Amino acid sequence: MNPIYLIILSLIGFAVSFYIYYSKKYDKPLHCVIGQDCDAVVKSKYGKTFGIENTIPGMLYYALIFAYGIAALSNRNLFKDNLIYYFVVIASIASVLFAVYLASVQAFVLKKWCEYCIVSSIASLLILLALIL
Repeated sequence: MNPIYLIILSLIGFAVSFYIYYSKKYDKPLHCVIGQDCDAVVKSKYGKTFGIENTIPGMLYYALIFAYGIAALSNRNLFKDNLIYYFVVIASIASVLFAVYLASVQAFVLKKWCEYCIVSSIASLLILLALIL
């Protein structure tokens, strides 16, 4: 595990989640580079789970990974084979599974894509790979 990867990927994921959160909170349109209708995706009923904006647990997850990466940077073996490490891995698995669910919703239900959501999904997957490899 390279903590630098965790730090960089968590910053990317947090930035994307915060941008979506900010855009929704202040009712600003998302600027999509590839021309898809990101607003239709993030403002759909699938933009919330159990009444909570998906971006909020997303930002918390990326903050957790960032903190873990900073702590692991100071001592690479500090958290390996520790309950904290397994908690972070389980949180990452949950994040990837949720990302797969949301990507499936985009592909098969909404039939629209949000590039920011895809970047967040890729960041989650890469974080999991960085943790377990």
